[in-house]
Amino acid sequence: MRTTLVGCTIVAHNYLPLARVVARSFLEHHPDARFVVALIDHPLASRALVGECFEVLSITDLEMGEEGYHYMAAAYDVTEFATSLKPFVLRQLLNEADVVLYLDPDICIYAPLHPLIDSTVSAGWSLTPHCLQPIARDGRFPSEADIMAAGVYNLGYIGVTRAALPMLGWWSERLRHHSLIDPSIHLFTDQRWIDLAIPLFSPHIERSPAYNVAYWNLDQRVLHRTGSSVWVGEERLRFFHFSGYDRTKPWWLSRYTPTNPRALLSDHPVARELGEQYALDVLASETNHHDELTYGWAEAFPGLTLDRPLRRMYHDELVRAAPTGAPRPPTPFLPGGATEFRRWLSEPSPTGQTALPRFLELLWLARADLRHHFPEVAGGATDRFWEWTRARGRFESQPLALLELAEPRPTTVVTDISREHFGVDVVGYFTAELGTGEAVRLITAALEAAGVPVSSIRCHQSASRQQHAFRAPDPARHDAVLLSVNADQLASVRQQLGDAFFRDRHVIGQWFWEVEHFPKDLAHAFSLLDEVWVATEHIRRALVTTALNRPVHVMPIPLIAPPIADGLAKSDFGLDDRFTFLFSFDFLSVFERKNPIAVIHAFSAAFSNEEGPMLMIKTINGAHHQQQLEQLRWAARWRSDIVVFDGHMDRAVMGALFAACDCYISLHRAEGLGLTMAEAMALGKPVIATAYSGNMDFMTPETAYLVPWTSTSIGHGAGPYPADGFWAEPDVPTAAQLMRRVVEDPIGATQVGAAAREDLANRFSPVASGVRIRDRLLELWELRHG
Repeated sequence: MRTTLVGCTIVAHNYLPLARVVARSFLEHHPDARFVVALIDHPLASRALVGECFEVLSITDLEMGEEGYHYMAAAYDVTEFATSLKPFVLRQLLNEADVVLYLDPDICIYAPLHPLIDSTVSAGWSLTPHCLQPIARDGRFPSEADIMAAGVYNLGYIGVTRAALPMLGWWSERLRHHSLIDPSIHLFTDQRWIDLAIPLFSPHIERSPAYNVAYWNLDQRVLHRTGSSVWVGEERLRFFHFSGYDRTKPWWLSRYTPTNPRALLSDHPVARELGEQYALDVLASETNHHDELTYGWAEAFPGLTLDRPLRRMYHDELVRAAPTGAPRPPTPFLPGGATEFRRWLSEPSPTGQTALPRFLELLWLARADLRHHFPEVAGGATDRFWEWTRARGRFESQPLALLELAEPRPTTVVTDISREHFGVDVVGYFTAELGTGEAVRLITAALEAAGVPVSSIRCHQSASRQQHAFRAPDPARHDAVLLSVNADQLASVRQQLGDAFFRDRHVIGQWFWEVEHFPKDLAHAFSLLDEVWVATEHIRRALVTTALNRPVHVMPIPLIAPPIADGLAKSDFGLDDRFTFLFSFDFLSVFERKNPIAVIHAFSAAFSNEEGPMLMIKTINGAHHQQQLEQLRWAARWRSDIVVFDGHMDRAVMGALFAACDCYISLHRAEGLGLTMAEAMALGKPVIATAYSGNMDFMTPETAYLVPWTSTSIGHGAGPYPADGFWAEPDVPTAAQLMRRVVEDPIGATQVGAAAREDLANRFSPVASGVRIRDRLLELWELRHG
């Protein structure tokens, strides 16, 4: 009977090019076998992979038992998670094959593996040691201690048959919660457990030097060529493990030995040649947009990265709960889990070292300066630390602004409120340099223009820079309160202000939301309000389905030109006199929604490099999303006429940039309002925009160049928006045609810009918006006071 063989590897999407190389090299030497790639993130994207040389096993199709994978994805980083899944993948594939060989994605096969396969069949499973000779004690790396800390056997390879099922069951039970990289507790992912498994389950230990050649043993295994084949001593090289090899630095064997490595490529020319060819093979395998996906379990929710300390805190509570049957800590990767995880972080741990909420305790423990300045926290005295959190902590640690911290007492702004005065107290991000900050400033201007008495009260729960000018806060004194705070921050702001602030007052929320379906896990926020105001019909349609019988009213805000700093021209922004397109966005506003890559593609399709026009993409908060900023720069890498600038500008300087440019373009997938587009129109600039979502409340075919679109699934990786929701995919070729039209027909473009400016001045001036708001407030006053 013929032995059925399957090769496999486990990767996140960004390792797909490497997976293609190992799969092709394996199938080249084993053409009758199959190769399976287990993809551990972005389940929807994994199902969309077609035309590959391998079969795909999505994480959602992996048999993981009742607990599933969601808790492991929160507790482990990407390396720990991938290695923890190894026994689960092997066990599942043994349902389909007699022999399954796991190979790390950074391996390349150079000759058939039949001798090792035969040994695997005989023993039931097989391993390769890191080294087959004593390691010289010469101060080079890796040392004997390094190998012992990592494990005697390199689990970049393991072969199994069904005889190994007892071992795989034993191994999977341990890796579910103990696949950590932590030499201090004698763990290094999956490898140290195998040291313990050897006497229990008796594998074949491969002693041929032709397998698993790598940076840790290359000094013991000199390679040479005979014809087109590479040999290790008297045997053909079976596979090379390019662990830590960076094709952008082809002169260095592995990033894991940054100094004094045991093997230098200059001393091993055949290994250098293999590395150079391997780099070309990987480059040629970068053929799919899925390869650019960032790790799918990197963030618990937008703005909160699951870094190592946070994952470890979560892991420790998960492990403590397991043997007792106590409830597991919530994972953000189950439906509704992000809200529960946020709440969990915002509450004290019953086993914590302090009386602080989990995330604050983690912050205090991680920072020596905080432990030095607030030593009393260790003894349970937290008052001074809470003051620091409110005054500075929210700006020094971005996630603090996103959490509803369980503060022991509210910070009440005022308790003595005279509620007999008509008018409104407006609460919002008055100093924040972001869209909701500008929205609260605009609605306040509208109220004042319509003669409505207003008090302005600032709140701080924003990760954005807080340097917009703002007058001193007013005392609260009016019958109504307008919370210009989105649903996810509402409870936190209410806690900051205190219950007395809201007693016997009509509470209105001004909310923004960008896609067609409002998250059900935020529906509870409606219960904290008497009604909701939204700026566009697009937002109203999204909210009404989950509004809990609260009225939702469209209250347009003023759409006016930004202030413009005097004396600034294109040259002050690194531009020249060429026709310049502009797009501006905030990385905190979700990269996928803003869709800047489409702008680059449209510009590149419209104009050859240096044909004439320029494109400037102005961003802020790129430091919080460096991979996406690099993705943006990478997309523009061949174009000298595309400028990507990340950094804050004062409001008037930003206005001067808008005024200096010739056309604004936004190929967004969804906008609640689209304020930057409106500001460009108010300046009389022609605007090219996706003909979808909030901007359509103030755009017509006469006042803007509208780009058609098709509906597309949001998909994973664009939180907080639901993966099963929909938004627009703008037509890039049409956008490119419109960009050329604007350049080639300047008279027509000027007329469109002038029509836009006039229309906004008529329909969206502060007075026009303010009168509508005033009428609603008067209606409420009459209802409450007769």
